[in-house]
Amino acid sequence: MEQQPPLADIPLGFFEYRATFKEPIFAAWIGRVPLIDGLYKVLLPWGINLEKVTLTPNPRNLQEAQITFTVPNPPAILNIGIGGVLFSASNADWSQAPSYVSLFQTVLDHLKTSLPTEIEPQQAVIGFHVKPGPTPFREIMKRFINTEELGSGDTTMYGVGAYGTDYSLLMDASAAVPGGIFVKITRVFLPATHFEEMAAILWKDEESIVHRLGFRTQ
Repeated sequence: MEQQPPLADIPLGFFEYRATFKEPIFAAWIGRVPLIDGLYKVLLPWGINLEKVTLTPNPRNLQEAQITFTVPNPPAILNIGIGGVLFSASNADWSQAPSYVSLFQTVLDHLKTSLPTEIEPQQAVIGFHVKPGPTPFREIMKRFINTEELGSGDTTMYGVGAYGTDYSLLMDASAAVPGGIFVKITRVFLPATHFEEMAAILWKDEESIVHRLGFRTQ
């Protein structure tokens, strides 16, 4: 019977979503009351309250002006600006994916129907740190590069990056996990793509990379 690879130990990770509005929402921003009121009501099922809503104090320009909703359950930060939105979650587990998908999609659907603009192509990023296993990551990473051409035999770790129009991958030494590796996957999606589809694609991306690193995800 073939031995299974060890289960990946991923102690740290994050998710980030960005979307740009086709046109800046100047009118909605000047009369911010309807914008804030609408989002506040939408987020009530996720535990939002007045202490968790802030405005950027004294922004230097319109790009920095934003409203921030700190959602407690599931833990997430939603930034709404004049030019676009940023959703982020730290240390989110894949078991929480349905909750995050519901939260982010509900907010985005509300913005699409309440703002006089459209969403441009969407960008989603997942990043995670993996603890080392039986084989040092230095030896695993050597498979992806030509170490002889680098001419550095005493190197303790190697990194690799691949960059395309709709997909990019970075693997490098982890600054947070001793001997570990940091992986960052970025994908660009069409404006109509729902979060459920994004999550499914990003999960396959993570699963594939973890397998290449000599681990399994479940």
